[in-house]
Amino acid sequence: MKKIVKIIYNIMPFKKQLFSLLKIFYKPPESVYRHLHFKGTFKVGLDGKSFKVHHFGYQIENDIFWSGLSGNWEKESIKLWIALSRISNCILDVGANTGMYSLVAKTVNPASKIYAFEPIKRVCQRLKMNCRLNNYDITCEELALSSYDGKAVIYDSNADHVYSVTVNKNMMPAGTDVVESEIQVARLSTYIKQKGISKIDLMKIDVEMHEPEVLKGIEDYLGQMQPTMLMEILNSGVAVNVEQILKGKGYSYFYIDEKNGTLKNMKNITTDGNPCNYLLCNDKIALEVSSHGL
Repeated sequence: MKKIVKIIYNIMPFKKQLFSLLKIFYKPPESVYRHLHFKGTFKVGLDGKSFKVHHFGYQIENDIFWSGLSGNWEKESIKLWIALSRISNCILDVGANTGMYSLVAKTVNPASKIYAFEPIKRVCQRLKMNCRLNNYDITCEELALSSYDGKAVIYDSNADHVYSVTVNKNMMPAGTDVVESEIQVARLSTYIKQKGISKIDLMKIDVEMHEPEVLKGIEDYLGQMQPTMLMEILNSGVAVNVEQILKGKGYSYFYIDEKNGTLKNMKNITTDGNPCNYLLCNDKIALEVSSHGL
């Protein structure tokens, strides 16, 4: 019965128009609107501006359609990203997926140079579609950043879309049809030299526990460039490794509390076992965050 209902729902016409009208008068709770999705394009408002997004029928786009950038999806991280993007000339989105962080950055700072990295072919194609939809000159790379140059084997699923893949087959959810794929990987230091990048101001790194390897691949430049980083920390192992790499390079650590809308200056990078985001920045940015907020 559920399969029949799902089929009927998927072929039902005019869902976008119906939902757009509905949310003018009523915003359903997340427990309801998670089931109210469609495929098509929609506009995302941002400080008097807007950009367009392809809704592929999945979670992130659906959250943003119903609740905007200040709703349920990483709202405090996005708020910080907007402020930091405004003062950044060169921005890297590492683990870009369909490009939401890249699109936000380009919208608030059209003059910025943005590089978006997404190694999964079908996902990278959707990233490029979103950039073309807005005529944004974002450099999209079908490439994973790591601690070496070459190729890597990853474990994907046969789903139409994914938000994460892994280099560890045992980390795939039980019952998943695992697909083994080979992808291109590179050290960010190598990429910097190839592209002639003189300074990186801001980075978002969300690569499912591969964050330490990304940092190892730019370690030659970390102390010199000191890019501000918005980073996902999935567990204590990632936290310890990231902190070890950043030690002595002039970084402060801020825990982003998405639920309570606060930033907490931390002595160490820690996690309570749940995934969380951190702002990692130099003393100048840390002073702005602590004194005035961003």
